[in-house]
Amino acid sequence: MSNFDVLIINIYLLAIFTLLVKTKTITQIYRLFKLLNIALFIYLIIVIIRDNVLLIDVLFKGTPLIFLIGVIVQTEVILILNILGIKGNSLFKNTLEDNIKIELIKSIDHLSGKKIGALITFEKNTSMDEYISNAFKIGATLNSELLSSIFYPNTPLHDGAVIIRKNEIVCAGAYYPPTERLDIPKQLGSRHRAAIGISEISDSLTIIVSEESGNISISVDGFLDLDISKESLLLYLEKHLQK
Repeated sequence: MSNFDVLIINIYLLAIFTLLVKTKTITQIYRLFKLLNIALFIYLIIVIIRDNVLLIDVLFKGTPLIFLIGVIVQTEVILILNILGIKGNSLFKNTLEDNIKIELIKSIDHLSGKKIGALITFEKNTSMDEYISNAFKIGATLNSELLSSIFYPNTPLHDGAVIIRKNEIVCAGAYYPPTERLDIPKQLGSRHRAAIGISEISDSLTIIVSEESGNISISVDGFLDLDISKESLLLYLEKHLQK
């Protein structure tokens, strides 16, 4: 087995592991392994030049690898295309419109800065009707002022969750069964446990704003990613709410 073959195998394993890490939403580890992927790709180019690897070897062994890397950086590619003005009508489609994302980020930034606790769930394929039926119906297009006001302290709905379907705030004051996992840090409160609980029984994505610290967290697929940035939040929205 040549050095080139060993390198290809190592990058395959690293790429697959990175994809799994990304799926489990562990943001910091994902970023680390993405940097390692870039470093290995540069090293691959060096090996090709140094060892005079045939072009046919690169095409035959590297094409599936390029596809794998493409899957891994899919979210970033979408963001770059959006910045360049290439919209998703022909290539990608997202359940959230760009102006709705802006309103959402504005609201979460405001709530986080004021340390106002919030629980915001996005319905995906699993119906949330069971929880909507027992909550207070809103039925309004998402905007930052409305979303923020729902969670202001001492208001009737501030303790429950808001459920968003596409671009609409469907309801507020929804309550979820908390997770029964025993490995959840004790300092996490009822909002975080409810967010994990609903992500265990549905494919929804839930944003949590801590009223103690103002930190933003995400729960999806039974996993919780704590203290994420607004940039990471946008990446989550692009990835998990993409059709």
